[in-house]
Amino acid sequence: MKNYETLKYEQSGEVVTVSLNSPPLNLFGSKMLEEMIDCWHSLRNNLSARFLILTAEGDNFSAGADINEFGTGEITPQAARQQQLNGHEMMRSLESLEQITVCAMRGVVCGAGMAVAQACDFRIMTENSHFLVPETNVGTYYTWGCTPRLVRLVGASKTMEIIMTCDPVPAGEAYRLNLANRVVPNDSLMEATHEFIAKIASRSPMCVRITKKLALGASMEGFGNMFICEPELIEGVVYAGDLKEGMRAFLEKRPPKYKP
Repeated sequence: MKNYETLKYEQSGEVVTVSLNSPPLNLFGSKMLEEMIDCWHSLRNNLSARFLILTAEGDNFSAGADINEFGTGEITPQAARQQQLNGHEMMRSLESLEQITVCAMRGVVCGAGMAVAQACDFRIMTENSHFLVPETNVGTYYTWGCTPRLVRLVGASKTMEIIMTCDPVPAGEAYRLNLANRVVPNDSLMEATHEFIAKIASRSPMCVRITKKLALGASMEGFGNMFICEPELIEGVVYAGDLKEGMRAFLEKRPPKYKP
């Protein structure tokens, strides 16, 4: 069993459950990103696991990136570029796992939290949960390859609306938009998730695995070009100063003052 500071790792039979373990908000910092990469890499060699449940301790899945870590004003363009590369590695490693991956979410699913949910094969939300992409409000864009992933799920126009307005997407609307496969009562998240997995587990393991790879392969045409250019784009955003101003404004609880 793996021991992590920011993640809780458990295995029962064919099912590995990884929980974000920094409640109440389960914020993404550099340590969580590092541990996620290690966790996904280790799962590649876990031949006894057919399924991964990604969930979280506490009442919220994740409120996104730890602004106190990334928004102190000390971040450099080069550091932002490296963090982007790490984010891509974490997302690709999760998305390409042999295991079938199910993200089980309650409460707030924000920014980086929504990112890892998008990288999973299936998403199950409780009735009181909602997605939120606040990035343009804090001087950045939806990074880690998440914008094209969101386009893949909901189309270009709806993607732009979600990212540009920063409006929350409640669970019911997320289901309608294809961002959630199931919406379940608040007190039955894990029960519903295990029932969902049990149904898939009764099917042919080889055919389930082949189906996952065919479906993902068919939907990811052109993604490689995005991965190559995005670290350079975030470097430019930091040079422009929008990220620094946006995060400072967030921490100071004031409206940001962006340059035209």
